Amino acid sequence: MKHEASASTRLKALVVARLMMGDIDSWEHYLSEIETTSRIQNRRTARSVMSQISFSYKKTSQNVLKFIEENFVGIGLEELAQLSASILPGVGLSLRLSEFEATHFGLAPSVKRRFPAHSHLRISLWGMQFEFPEMHFLNDIEAGSIELNQVSALLKPYAAVVGNPKSQQIEVAHLVSRQKLLCRALVSASFSLLEAYLSGLFFIAANESRLGNAATNEDFRGFARSKESAPLKTRLDRVLREASGGHASVDDEPIRGYIDTGKRYRDAIHHTSPFERKDVEAGGRLIALYELDPVIAFTCVEHSLFTVSLLERLIWQDELETDVMQRSRVLLNLLPQPFEAPSPTTP
Repeated sequence: MKHEASASTRLKALVVARLMMGDIDSWEHYLSEIETTSRIQNRRTARSVMSQISFSYKKTSQNVLKFIEENFVGIGLEELAQLSASILPGVGLSLRLSEFEATHFGLAPSVKRRFPAHSHLRISLWGMQFEFPEMHFLNDIEAGSIELNQVSALLKPYAAVVGNPKSQQIEVAHLVSRQKLLCRALVSASFSLLEAYLSGLFFIAANESRLGNAATNEDFRGFARSKESAPLKTRLDRVLREASGGHASVDDEPIRGYIDTGKRYRDAIHHTSPFERKDVEAGGRLIALYELDPVIAFTCVEHSLFTVSLLERLIWQDELETDVMQRSRVLLNLLPQPFEAPSPTTP
C-alpha cells in the first residue's frame, strides 16, 4: 500500500499539474511556486504559505485528481511531483510518447487513442500538448485557407473595374502576389499532410503491428518497412485496400483526381522546370505553376482532407474521433462552398 504523499510533495504535484493544464502564466511564476513548495514541512505549514502560492488548495486538489484520472494511468501525486525535475523553466519538456511513458508514467488509453503513436508530448506554459507532423500541416491549411479567403474577397471589387486597369495596378499586383503565394502554400500543405499521415501509419504498422485498432499481417508490415518512400500513389493504394478489405483504392474519386491532377500542381511547385518529363510536355510544369488559382488550391485541400478522413474512419471503425479526424472535419467545413471563381491576374 502506498504511503501518503508529504505536504511538500502534494503541493509540488499541484504546481506541476497547473502547468500541464495551462494555468500558470510565466516561468518565473512556476519557478517561484516550485521553490516555495520545497520549504513546506507539513500540512499545517502548507496552508500557512498558501498566500505565497496563488491558488486554492482544496479546489486545485480536486481538479488535479480529475486531470490525473482523465490523462494518466497508475500514478499518484508523488509521480507527478517528480516530473518537475525534468521540466526546465523557460524551455519545458518535450519527449516522444514512448520515451515519456518509459521515463515517467503511462498515458490513459483514451489519450493515446486521440494522437499518433509517434507524437511528442510537450509541457510548456501552453499546458500539456501533443505535437505531430499532421498537426503542423493542418494548422498550415487552416491559416492559409482563412487568409486566402480574405485576399480573394479583397480582389473581388477589382474584377468589376472598367476603364484603365493600370490605374490600380500596384494594389492589384500586391493582392495577386499574396493570393498566388497562398495557393502554392495550400497545395504544398495538402500533399504534405497526406504524406505525413501515410508515413505515420507505416511507422506504427512496422513498429506496433497495427493499422488503427486492427492487427496487421507480416506482408503489410514488410511493405511498410520497405516501401515507406515508394510513390505516393502506390503507398496510398496499398493502405486504402488494406484498411477497407479491398473495397477502396486510388481509382475511386475524388482520390484519383487528386493524385492524377493535384500532383501536376505539386510537381510544378516543388520540381519547377521548363524541360519535358515522362509525364508532362516541355513547359507543362510552368503552365501549371502559372494557372494555379484558389479553385485549384481549395480543391487540393478538400481532397486531401477527404482522403485522410476516409482512412481514419476505415482504420478505426468506431465513432471515436482522433485529433486528426476532428481537425480534418472542421477544416472541410471551413472551405468556401462553392469555391470562388479566380480573381483577376496581374496585368
